[in-house]
Order: sequence, then C-alpha cells, then structure tokens
Amino acid sequence: MVWRWVAHHFKGGTVINSARGKILLGLSLLCCGEIATADEFHYNNMLIGDRAAGMGGAYTAVSDDATGMYYNPAGIVFVGDRNFSASVNAFYSQTKEFENVIGNQSFERNSSALLANYFGIVKPLGKYKIGFSYAVPDAVSENQNQEFTNNVVDNYSRQIINLSNRDSTYNVGPTVAAEINDDLSVGLTLYVHQRDVQIVLNQFVERMDTGSGTSTGWTNKYFRMNETGIKPIIGVSWSPVEKVSLGFALSKTFIMSSSATGQETCWDSVTNGCTSSTAPPTTVRTPVILNFTEKREYPTHLAIGAAYFASKDLLISADWSYNTAVEDPIFVDKVATYNFALGTEYYMTRKWAVRAGVFTNMANTPDIQAGVTNIEEQINLYGASLSLTNFSGSSSVTVGGSVNYGTGKAQMRNDQSVQNATTLGWLLFLSSSY
Repeated sequence: MVWRWVAHHFKGGTVINSARGKILLGLSLLCCGEIATADEFHYNNMLIGDRAAGMGGAYTAVSDDATGMYYNPAGIVFVGDRNFSASVNAFYSQTKEFENVIGNQSFERNSSALLANYFGIVKPLGKYKIGFSYAVPDAVSENQNQEFTNNVVDNYSRQIINLSNRDSTYNVGPTVAAEINDDLSVGLTLYVHQRDVQIVLNQFVERMDTGSGTSTGWTNKYFRMNETGIKPIIGVSWSPVEKVSLGFALSKTFIMSSSATGQETCWDSVTNGCTSSTAPPTTVRTPVILNFTEKREYPTHLAIGAAYFASKDLLISADWSYNTAVEDPIFVDKVATYNFALGTEYYMTRKWAVRAGVFTNMANTPDIQAGVTNIEEQINLYGASLSLTNFSGSSSVTVGGSVNYGTGKAQMRNDQSVQNATTLGWLLFLSSSY
C-alpha cells in the first residue's frame, strides 16, 4: 500500500535510513488504514480487447486477431493475409465499501476511468506476422469527498476526507510471430511498461469538546511515482487434433527505472504543529519530504488455454492462469494466485455474433489473521461478461460489458480491528475492427 512505501519513521526526530524503513513510512490514512494505488491486490483488473473481453478473457488458445498480441502472440499467425487492426474504448467503474470504519460508519471508495483500452495492428511479412499494440491493463481515476460526524471512537465530532488518486499502467510495443508448421506457431511481444501514479489526500478533523474547547487538525499528503520497464510475452499455439487448439503464454514485467516522491504537511491547533502515530507532538510545520528510487518486483505470469471449435458457428474456450508469489524486500509481499476463465462465441448469422464468459480475479494478499495490524485487504472477485458483434463487409463493431463482485475482509484502521468489505465493478466497451 502506497503510504507504507513512502513513509519513514520518526523517533525523537531521527529518521530511519534503511531501505525498508524509508519506504514503510508512518504516514497512515487518517485514523484508517492505507491508500492503495490502482488495484494492487488483483492482477486481472481489466479485460483487454473486444472479442477476448466478451469471452471473459478466455483467449490464450484463440488469439487469432490483433488482441492476440496481448494474450498469446503466437496466435496472430492465423490472422490471414490482410492487414488487421482493432481499437477498443472502455469505461470502467468500481466501488469498494468497508463496514464500520470511522465511528461505526461505512467508508466508501469509488473509481472510474474512460480510456482507450486497446489498439493493435497486424501485418504479414513473408513467413512471419508482425504487429504493434497498445494496452491499458490497469487504470484508476478516483475522487472521494466524504464527511463523517459524531465519531465517538476517535473523539471526532467532524471529519472530512478528500482524496484524488490517478494510477494507470500502459503497455506498448511490437510483436513478431512465426508458423513452425500447420499445427504449431510461436510468437513474442516486447512491451514497454509505463506506470504513473499521483495521489493527493487531504483530511480535516474537528475534535469533540473535552473541557478545553474544540480543537482542529489538518493533514495533506502527496505521492507521485513513475516507473519504466519492459514486459516480454512469449507465446506458443498448438493444435494437436482437429478442432482443438492449445495455447501457452509466459510473461513478466522487469522494472528498469523508478522514481517516487512522498510529502506530508500537517497542522494541529493543540500543538501548533504536527503529530503522528510514531512520534510525540511537535511544533515543526516544515513538510516531510522523501524521495526514493527502489524498484518494485512483479510476478511471473503463466497462462494455459484450450479451445474447442465445435463448428463454424460455435467456439468454447477456457483459460487457467498463475501468478507467482512476490517476496519483495522493499514493497509489499504478495502470495501466488490462480485464476480461471470460461468463454464461448456463437454466430447467430453471418452478420451477428454473441459472446459470453465467466472469470475470477483472486486476491494476491494472505489470509486475514486476528490480532495482527497492517493487513492488506483480501477480496476475491468473480465476474461475467457479454458482448454483441455486427459484421459489415470487412469491418465489425462490438458493444459489450462485464461485471465483477466480491466480498472479503480488510483492516482500514491503525489497530487490530477487521472490517467486512464489498467490491462491485463493471466495464462497458465499444470497439471496431477491420
């Protein structure tokens, strides 16, 4: 979680200078837990492409269009002899609700983003297929303005939270694929990975009258991070028997450079300065600023898919994916995750096709344990998708969407309490292909 990364401890005015100590800052979220960037706790946050998204992401064994450069680059050898391009625009929205966080009141976080979700173009070049694609696998645009009153737990008569969170990941780069024989192909996509994060958090609190009058406090926190790396995707597509296709894809993001800045400024009418959970009251009002360049570790991702082309009108596809555990000495550790997707495509006529799918998005955080603090949320998500495509000549237009829902546990306060959490997200997309 981001404020754990950018915080440093103050004990008697001494800064802890170890790498982990610099990043595990004492800048907690208000009286609550931490701010997470994007969706740090899941890997399958946004379905990419039009056909693949309609099938719930069960696309590793298909990948025979421009979207294949993202799912399994080996599949684009089946695109055909003409140029092929596809573009997708999507609107994504997600709501998280945490029960009994502030004075037994629920804490809500809402995020939405309108973005160009994917663009790709494939062109034949002799025995090879080459392509270029752009994908947005994760994006958050979050604005929160929430007020709480009569919080007797923390002795606040009034509390206002203003949060602006922008966090987007972009993948862009070339693809090359080759047909080994009629049944086997291989491919490689080499993405440039770019991630940009900016968070601004303001909090105002008004304490209850304790006999000495009402006191107030104000805190401003700012965080900015930018990282650049590469993400190779190696793919294999194999058809062992007629009407059956198998797909394999292996990928990992390697961070080449990273820079981040964290800043905290605060004021309190009691101390005429700032206080924190790890330091006594102080009258120092100078902003606390931290810069660091430590690099994040990403998991290795393996996807295995199988597709059955039952007829010229019906396709059934399934995917199983695995993300390795991450033992990061600097950032937050993550456990291994498994996800599953099942999708189908049916051509009602030559001009109309419908696609549907179900999928999982499991949390990469460990089980919640009672009596432990600084626990990341654990919410396993389950989703479904549906799309409709109209074909006209050599082009097509697709409209569709997906929804995901899950319940779990979280720790939003700086104590050992655990709250129930609920997440609901949905995605709408409109795409065109040639």
